[in-house]
Formats: sequence, C-alpha cells, structure tokens
Amino acid sequence: MHARTSWLRLVFLFSTLLISTTAFAQGSIGGLVKDSTGAVLPGVTVEAASPVLIEKVRTTISDSSGRYQIVDLRPGAYTITFTLPGFNTVKRDGVTVAGSGNAVVDGELRVGALEETVTVTGEAPVVDTQSITQQRVLNSEMVDALPSARNYFGLARMIPGTLGGGNDVGGSLIQDVGQSVIVHGSRNVDQRVTVNGVSTMTLQAGGNIGGQTPDVGSASEVTVDTNSLSADLPTGGVRINFVPKDGGNRFSNSTFVTFANESLQGDNFSDELRAAGLGTPNKLVNAFDINESLGGPFKQNKVWFWFSARYNTTENEAPVFANKFAYDPVNFYRYEPDTASPGVNKGTQVNSSIRVTWQVSPRNKIAGTYKADKWCNCPNNISATVSPEAGRDRRFPRLMQEHAEWTSPINNHVLLEAVGLHLFERWGNMHYRVNDGSLDDPAIEDVLPQMYAILEQSNGLNYGILSNYNNTAVPSYSYRAAMSYVTGSHALKFGFNRTHGYLDENQYTLNPVAYRFNNGVPNQITERATFHVRTNLDNDLGFYVQDKWTVNRWTVQGALRFDYFSTSVPEQHLGPEAITPTRDITFPAQDIISWKDLTYRSGFAYDVFGNGKTALKVAFNKYLLGQTLNGLGRDPNPIVALPTSVTRTWTDANRDYVPQCDLVNPLANGECAQISNPAFGTAVPAEVFDKDLISGFNHRQANWEFSTSVQQELLPGTALDIGYYRRAWAHFRVTDNLLVGPEDYTRFDIVAPANPNLPGGGGYTIHGFYDVVPGKFGQVRNLNALSDDYGNQFENWNGVDVTVNSRLKNGVTLQAGLSTGKTMEDNCEIVAKLPEMNFFPPLAPAVTTLPPSWRAAEWCHRESPFLTQFKAYGVYVVPKVEVQVAGSFRSLPGQIGPPALPPNNDVNVALNATNAFLATNSTLGRPLAGGAPSVNLLLLEPFSTYLDRRNELDLRFGKVIRFSGQRAVVSVDLYNALNSNARITVNQAYAAYPRPTEILNARLVKFSINYDF
Repeated sequence: MHARTSWLRLVFLFSTLLISTTAFAQGSIGGLVKDSTGAVLPGVTVEAASPVLIEKVRTTISDSSGRYQIVDLRPGAYTITFTLPGFNTVKRDGVTVAGSGNAVVDGELRVGALEETVTVTGEAPVVDTQSITQQRVLNSEMVDALPSARNYFGLARMIPGTLGGGNDVGGSLIQDVGQSVIVHGSRNVDQRVTVNGVSTMTLQAGGNIGGQTPDVGSASEVTVDTNSLSADLPTGGVRINFVPKDGGNRFSNSTFVTFANESLQGDNFSDELRAAGLGTPNKLVNAFDINESLGGPFKQNKVWFWFSARYNTTENEAPVFANKFAYDPVNFYRYEPDTASPGVNKGTQVNSSIRVTWQVSPRNKIAGTYKADKWCNCPNNISATVSPEAGRDRRFPRLMQEHAEWTSPINNHVLLEAVGLHLFERWGNMHYRVNDGSLDDPAIEDVLPQMYAILEQSNGLNYGILSNYNNTAVPSYSYRAAMSYVTGSHALKFGFNRTHGYLDENQYTLNPVAYRFNNGVPNQITERATFHVRTNLDNDLGFYVQDKWTVNRWTVQGALRFDYFSTSVPEQHLGPEAITPTRDITFPAQDIISWKDLTYRSGFAYDVFGNGKTALKVAFNKYLLGQTLNGLGRDPNPIVALPTSVTRTWTDANRDYVPQCDLVNPLANGECAQISNPAFGTAVPAEVFDKDLISGFNHRQANWEFSTSVQQELLPGTALDIGYYRRAWAHFRVTDNLLVGPEDYTRFDIVAPANPNLPGGGGYTIHGFYDVVPGKFGQVRNLNALSDDYGNQFENWNGVDVTVNSRLKNGVTLQAGLSTGKTMEDNCEIVAKLPEMNFFPPLAPAVTTLPPSWRAAEWCHRESPFLTQFKAYGVYVVPKVEVQVAGSFRSLPGQIGPPALPPNNDVNVALNATNAFLATNSTLGRPLAGGAPSVNLLLLEPFSTYLDRRNELDLRFGKVIRFSGQRAVVSVDLYNALNSNARITVNQAYAAYPRPTEILNARLVKFSINYDF
C-alpha cells in the first residue's frame, strides 16, 4: 500500500514536468546599450552571472533598439557583462535583483579591445519606471532583522495600506489558517499565499488561507503585491509570494531561536478596563520558536538542496474564567466563574520541508519540494464569550505538499516553465480528547455526549460544549505553465493553470440539541442533524496572455484572462439518526457550478523626464472574487442545501432545564413550539439556486480596480509614492424566500432604549425592521440569485496612499506610509423587493459576539468615514560596534471582526427585543410570529462606531557577533513597547455592551538568537 502510494507520487511529480502550467514571477534585469556617441547598439551579448544561479550565467542579446532584458532571475547580487566585437567589454558588479521588478542597468561601450570594469552600487533603483505592479520586498536578511512572528500575515500587515493579520503580539499565537490581509477594499478570500508564484492554499476559505503555512526559513525573500496584479491568477487583493532558497555551491546554515514567558510580559490591565467589565486580560503564558535551515551542494553546479524545519509552541490565557460546573451532568445549565482559573489556549506546530534543484543540462533545470506539517491548537477558541469547556481542538494532523518545477530558457528569447503541485490537508474543529492533551481526565471524555451547548443571550457567553464539529479532508492537484518571449523592448507571456480536487467533510455533533437562555431562563432549542458530504472541484481553469512593450519612455502593459470554474457532487446518501429517525435520502450525482469569465489587466508607466527618477503610472484591471469549495462553491451541494439545523421556542414552565416535549416531532407539543422549518429531516431543500447565479458568462462576483500614482526620487536611495485607488464590486448573491413576499412581512419602527453607551444617550427612532406575518412563520425556501436580476447593488472603496521608501548608503532601510480610504455600500433596490436581505446571520462567531440580527431598512445606503492608518518599519546597523536596531510601528483605526466583511467591520449592538419591549417601544402592534420570545435588532447605524485606535510599536536591539566566518545576532525584542491596552473586541449583546472581550496583549520582552554561516 505504502510502496504503491510512493510510486504514484513519484509518477505524479515527474509527469507534471510534461504538462503546461503557470510560471512563477521572478525579477529581471534590463536596460539600454549605447556607444560613446549615444547611438544604440543592437546585437550586444549581455550576461548575468550570480552564485544564486545554479546554471551560473543567463545570456541574451540587445535588440534593434539597443534594449535587452533577462527575466526569471533568482533574488541576489549579479555581475552584468556587455560584449560586442570591436568594442571594449564592460562589467557592472553588485547589481541587486529583488522581487519581480526590473533592475535597470544601462551599458556604454567604446570602440577598442580593452576590458573595463565599472562598479556600481548593489541597490535596485528606488523608482521602477516600467512595472505598474505595486510590490514590497522583504529579503531574508530583513525578515531576520525585523521584530515579527515570522509568518506571512505578520509580515504582510507591516506594508502600508494593508489591514488584518489578527491580534498576534510578538508571536503569541502560532500560525492559524484564519489570518487574512486585505488592501484597498479587497476581500479576505482574494488573498493568495504562493511559493514561487504557485498558490499553496487549500480548496476552502476561498483559497486565501490553508493549514500549510510557508516557512520563512526556506525563503530567500518574501514579496507582497498590493495593486495591479499580474494575470497569472484571477484574483486581486494581497498576493504574498515566498521565493524559496535553492542552496548553493557552499554549505550554509540559518538558525533562529526565540522564547518568552509570562514573567517577561508587562501589565496593561487598567482600572478602567476592570470597571468596564473585563474580568481578566488575555496574556501570554509561554512561547518558544526554533527555525533551523541548512543547505548546500549535493554536487557543485549541478544539484543543490535546502532543508528547513520549524517547531513553534505557545500558551495563552484567555479573558474568561473556567466554569465551576463544567462537565457536571446535574448542574450542566449553570455557569459560575472560577476566578482562580483563567481559560488557556495552547498550540503546537511542526513544519519541515526539503527542496532539491537539479541543473539537468545548460537549458533544463528541475526543482522539487516536499513539505510535511502538522499542528494542533488544543484547546482552542476559548475567549471572553466561550467558556473553556465549550472550546474545541483545532487539529491539522496531516498536511502534505509535493511540487515539481521545470524551467528551460531554450534560447536567448524564449523561456518555458512548468509546475505540478499536490496538496493534502486533513483538519477539523474537533471535540476535546485525552490523547491530545486538551483533556486530563478520561472520565470527562465519556461524559461529553451528555453535555449541552448553551448560549446565554444577555452576554453572548457560550458554555457547556460546542454544538457542532467537523473532520475534513481536502486533497487537490494543480498544473500550471507558461511560455515567455522576451526581447529588450517586448515581453510576451501566455499560459494556463488548472486546479482540481475535492472536499470531504464529516459534520458531526456530540449532542444534537443545544439550548439558549436569557438571564438563565430557557427560551429556545436548536436541533442539529449531522451529515457526511463531498463536493468536487472539477475545474478551476484559466488561460491568459499578457504583453508588455517599452518604447522610449513609455511602457504599456495589457493582459486577457479566461477562467472556467466548475464543481459537482457524486451520488450521496443520508441515513437516519437520533434527531431525524426517518431520514433516508439519496441524491444522484450532479453538476453544480459552471462559470465562464473574461477579465483583463491594463496600464502604462511613463518615465516623465527620461532620467529614471520620476514615473507616472495608471492601471485599470478586472479581477474575480476568490472562490473554491466554500460559500457559493459548496452551498448548492444538495446535502448542504438541506435545513441541517432548526430552532424552536421552549417554555420551561417547571424550570427543570429539561424540555418536556418530543423533539423529534416537528409540530408544537409539550413545552416546545413548532420548529422553524418543517422540512428539517426531509429531502426538501431550504436553499435553491438560480442558474444565473451559478452558471453563465461573467456572472461570478468580480471587481474593477483603478489606480494612478506618481513616484519621485527625492534623494539617492529615497523615493516618494503618491497614489489614488478605487475598487468597485459587482454581481452579488442575494436570497429570496420564495414562500413569502414583501407583503408577508410587517414593517415596524422602534425607539432605542435610553442608554449612555448609545449615540445621544439612546431614545432615537430606528425605521424599517421586519417580522414575518404569523401565517407564514416557518415557511422557508430560499432562492439564491444574482443581484443583477433584482436591481442595482453597489460597493466601492476610494482612497489615497502616500509612502516613502529609503535604502540609504549608511545602512538604513526604511519604509513609511499613510493610507486613508472610505467604503460605500448600497442595496436599497434589493431590500425593497427582498426584506429578508436585512437579516444577517453571524459571519464569524469566533471573532464577534454579534448574534443573528435584523438591520433597519433605513440603513440600506451606508458610507464609512475616511479611515486612516500609518505604518513604518526599518532596520539600521550601527557601524563599528555592529549593533542592529530594528522596529515597526502600526497606527490603525479600531475595528471589530474581519475587515471588509460587513456588518462586522465596525461596532454594532444587538438588542434582544422581547415581546414586552416591542409592545411599548415599537409600531409592530402584535407579538412576534411563531411564538418567538424575542428578536435581535441592530441599534447602531453601520460605519458609525469604531473601537480604540491601535498604536503598536515593536523594537529589536541586537548585537552582531562574528567569528571564524560565522555570524550570530543576539537580540532583545520589545513588543507593544507603548504597552497599549486598546480594545480589540467588545461584547455586542446589548445587555453587555460595550464590555471589552479582548485587548491588545501587554508589553512583551522576548530573547532571540539568529546564527548563520
């Protein structure tokens, strides 16, 4: 079995070398060759030589306009040699290639036979007059020097203009999969994390994140693209690329070790926070991280390798106390905090990878990578609103990555590239287990199925057990290739990419019944059915062609991309279980999604004065929303479209906390009302999908990006960049309940309660809430449709960035930037026809306490204020004493929840409006339909309230020690040096608002050692 699997993998790796796939984007060197009179020189042989190239030298010839360009160059220092019979030979040393930009190196040859060597600085130009992609490059030395957690989201969030990255202070958290970064109004699902330009993320979460996190110890540099992205991939947003190390002709090593514990953390738990209701702060208990990397030659100039491994473990106290009645079958319904025992989240992660590069022949190079990871956040998800016993084990027990690359510069102008990639992820948000360390008593594991998930409405606290879990496998295969035709003035590239795989998920629960209380009084039951479901990604296929022309001072770029996205499901069966004893459903195999889209990239760069110091850039691009087997890619699966959970009102008359009713009976009986959807447990779907939404040409959600900027060199090594950016979205998903119409809702207004925490102290009127008429309660058959079929819906972002980038000769590297922008949303035409679109289920319960709620129709047009951020990072080595000083600063507007996921990107308050409240403070004029005891109503206008501004300063002071050709840096890091205690989240349940639920971790001292040879 194992031998057969190994052979299959071997066949896959080598067969992919024969299949076309997308190329990875590397740096290039180009310029103009002239003679001493200024006349252009065609036919000049130009060589780029570097120890980072296993083939040692790449060669091209200048074209008829005297221009040359050498592409696909690894990061590092190069020597450029210009040769033409009858002219002297000119060499330029120390030319630095970084990222995917073009290093401009011009040559001037004089008639004669003498060799001349000209030495120039190793710095790339600070103004790129040819590329319109906005990119920031962090090489391995910069990554090692900056105080950071050494993960992709921690590095990307340093870049001006980006938002997100979570609340990781100094590596207090291991790399989880939920940390996304956005820019200029992009979506979380648009982020792509790539290695050599190949996405290594999962087929879930829109493809923006995954369990296999790149290891910075294996990267020679990390690039972050934020604007005017290439056509290699369909999405816009942030693109984070890790360029791997290949090794070299000499053995080298890099070891990074860092640690901290609770005795090295300060205290920012103020009296103000105590008075606001925060019982205990979130804080670090301990953290340890070791990243070991080494590489060198198996054979000089022929076969190189690079191996990297990382072990990272953390432990953090959560802002919640343990429940004294946890796992108590008698008092399961009670929560009483044990103030001596804060909840604790723990995590351990192990990464390992090896890359081998083989120069098969002068024009054929093969590279292959094998990476195996595993990690477990066990226990996890414990927070101010999740009691420790209600947490989970977030396990990734098996993560695997295998990919092979082939490149062939078949002549001076044509480059062929191919990549094949296999990914496998086994993961799950699973129940606690003794063997993983999240439980220390086997008896507790046995009693878990007897526990109930309980939600206390008044403060949003979850205790008991988690109501649902999953165990999921996600294998995928990708094939990508491209061919480039490059001359000095012209670069044409075309290629294709294809990804396919499947999502196999077991959605299970230990107890199919969950309870909801309000101030300890039961009022609702949730019944949840388990299911096993598989969804296939048949094709995520794209073909593209892109071209770039440089004529005099103009560089014009354009690209077209065609995408085909299709999914399907195999035959599936659902059998009976305790909560649905009569369920026996078989669904035939069927196709689901079938999208075809055409997108483009376009723009130009203009060297304003012809001296390479001033560039004007304009770009207009169309991108597609990141999509894989999540959201709309998965939802039409007929099993997923079933009502898999329902609620019913519960009147616990005798207060015994046991429902005296038959929960299998969908009709009202005993203490229980009718379930919210009578189709529960049957083959009748709750969700159906219009063909315009899930098929057709240009129906996939998309966005248009416009940008214009000016770059100006202020001083040698320092440039200023001022840009305007706009992103506009189209083709939204809307929900139309086919069994009810606008006339089947009662529209009503409310008067907000008097409360000093509300605007103006409360008492204002909010217009346009809805409740279905009693005769239509429980009738649900949602048609998911394209917004274009119902009316106009808008969303756009407009903003300005101002950044300064410096690489000075005195050893200072600095980048600083200010970014400001605002969001506008409008779905007034939609909600006028579909009142149900004003209801929002929780988008991410792990990061917000906002429950399912109605938003007032009067807020169908929403505009945020201009939200401004400032960021800076830099490194300086004090000469002679060799003391390294580095730091980063981020000043961000306070937000709650993931950015760009309305309504969770600002603060809101959900009022649990009871029938008694509505009788005296609303125009409803009747009790809520279905015997519901209450409904959640949002009290704050969207984009009107934000949390504390986050000002984070991180510093590193290190002493460089050199001995016998080796180098070590012993450092002291200071994270959150200002000891800010900014509120990251607050409780959004009205009865507890604005009680803090998470603050910025207190000032933290860490010690680290970086050793290289």
